[in-house]
Formats: sequence, structure tokens, C-alpha cells
Amino acid sequence: MSLTTILLFLLIIVVLVLIHELGHFLAAKWVGMRVDEFAFGFPPRLFSKKIGETVYAFNALPLGGYVAIWGENGSEDDNKEDGAKHHKRAFGNRPWWAQLFVLVAGVTMNMLLALFIFIIISYGPVNISTTDEIYGDRVRNAQMVIVDTLPNSPALNAGLKPGTVITSMTAGRQKADMTTATSLVLFINRNIDTPFVVTYKTPKGEYASTTIAAVYGVVPHGKKALGIAVDTIGTVDIGFFESFTLGAERTYQMTLMTVYGLRDVLVSLGKGENVLQSLSGPVGIARIVGETSEYGMDPLLTLVAVLSINLAIFNILPLPALDGGRMVMVIIETITRRKIPFKYYSWLNGVGFIALLLLLVVVTFKDFTQ
Repeated sequence: MSLTTILLFLLIIVVLVLIHELGHFLAAKWVGMRVDEFAFGFPPRLFSKKIGETVYAFNALPLGGYVAIWGENGSEDDNKEDGAKHHKRAFGNRPWWAQLFVLVAGVTMNMLLALFIFIIISYGPVNISTTDEIYGDRVRNAQMVIVDTLPNSPALNAGLKPGTVITSMTAGRQKADMTTATSLVLFINRNIDTPFVVTYKTPKGEYASTTIAAVYGVVPHGKKALGIAVDTIGTVDIGFFESFTLGAERTYQMTLMTVYGLRDVLVSLGKGENVLQSLSGPVGIARIVGETSEYGMDPLLTLVAVLSINLAIFNILPLPALDGGRMVMVIIETITRRKIPFKYYSWLNGVGFIALLLLLVVVTFKDFTQ
């Protein structure tokens, strides 16, 4: 992994974390809570500066961050020391809606960042499928593009990665009709037992050719396959106002894909299946950042938007130590009209934090060994 990839990965993490914590910070200020610290990363502390009532800190471990709000943990000792127990600026003494507003603000900022990125990259010439219901009839210079390649497939092993443009494909003396993705798929299925000669252009603009043969085991149901998904994609000139609509649509679709992906992981986990292969830690994400950066700025910005959405969805889960878990506690306290004792609150958050750290260690080990 190159130094450039590592620095780019750290920059992306800084942006995602700061945006998330900025949401908590601004929301807390807006509803009148006292913010004691706004920190990027986890201790040990590298440097800090106090401005007004808030300490702004930069810590050594750049894998997260936090906003410390006065009285947010409900500790009796802290309350007695700071006088927060009955003070209206303490987190726990603000109205329930204000507490939820602060907790959900980080997730909201991550979603807004994704929306902003998708709006920006949707302006001007944009790559869109000819099958798109809204923009398909405006596509020009359409090409046959590989949009996905399955792991351990003949296509991937031959160097056919997503973003590769297929210029021609032959099977023996027969040549594929490259007009639509459907026509190419039909050609592959009709000649599935014959090696295919593929001429293609890489995302870097280099032309090459290779010969691949379909094999069993790439897809279920005992069928032979090359392991690629293709689509006819060209460019459409998107105007300024249209970019808002397209950006919102892309954000919505990517959010749905993230939710469905999380659902599939949870279902697999419930069945006792190994889900580690579908998870990526910092090392795996850094590797993806390095690979994506080779394809240009738009794919890299798309990855940042996707990571921001993933961070938002993950944080909203009703698990201890996450924003979603704390929201559940606020809702329980509001319904029961009783504060959760600090010892239970602290125990749940501690267990949740340790579980997240263990998951991070396991996934990171998996990334290193791959």
C-alpha cells in the first residue's frame, strides 16, 4: 500500500468524522447545551486549544472522534462536581426532542455530505445507462461497460475489472452484437462452452485483448459463467437544477443498497453463516480507496459518498455505544419518565464499545491476511 493511498485514506476519514461530529456540535450549541470538548480521533492527545467554553482537540488515533457535552453521561459524580444535575444546559436536562435532535445530527450531516457529493458529480457530462427511464434517450456515445465482476471469476482473473469497456467479443467465428447488454448476454449464453476472445479498453484508456472461458462455481445453480455484469453506458449533459434531482436519486438508491446489504449480513449472521468476508475494516477500506483513486476523481468522490452513507446507517443502529443506542435510551427515559441509572448506562456503553473494538480487530486481521 503506497504512502499516497494511506494519506488519501486518512484525509477521507478526517472529513467523514469531522462532518459527523460537527453535526453533534452544531446541534448541541443550537439547543443550548454546553459543549466541553470537540475532538477528532481518540487519545492520546496531540494538541488542543480552548476557545470559549469548548476545548478543540486533535488526538493520535484517527479512527473516530467525539463531542463531549456537559452532563451527557448522567454520572452522579460529574453532576455534583459541575452542578449539572439541575442545570438546564446539561444534556440530560434538555427536552427529549433536543436530546434526539443532537444525537441524530451526526447521521444527518453524513447523509447531507453524500447528497452534496452526488449533486456535485451529477452536474455536467455524466455517465448514464441507456436503459435509464429518465435520461436513457439522451445518452450519447454509448459503450459496453463492465459494471461488476464476481470474485474468483474468469473475467476478474483475466484483468476485466469494473469500468472496463468491451469493444468486441468473439466465440470461434461468431461475433457478438454489442448494441445492448441483453444482446451480449444472449451471445455469451449461446456460446457458453466456447472460449471468448475479448477486446477491451481499461479505465486508464489502454487497449488490450484476452481469452476467457466460462467455468462452474462462479454463480449458483450449477451454471457456467464468466462472472461479469455489463451495461451500455454513455454520457448525458446534466444541467444545474437537474443535478439536484439526479443527486437525490443517487443518494436514495445508494442508501437502499446499503440498508439491503446490512439486512443480508444480519440475516446471514442469524443463520450462523460467516459474514466476515462481506465486512471491511480500515485496511480493507484503505485498499479500496487506493484502487478507486486510479479511476479518477468522480469514482473517488462516489466512494466517499458511499462511505458517508455507510457511516450514517451504521451509527443509527440501536446498539450500545452508537448514536442509535443512545437514542433508544432517551426514548426509554421519556416513556418511563425515569432516568436510567448511570451504572447500567455505563455498563451497556462499555460492553458495546468493547464489542465494536473486537469486531474492528477481527475485521482488520482478516483484511491483513487477504
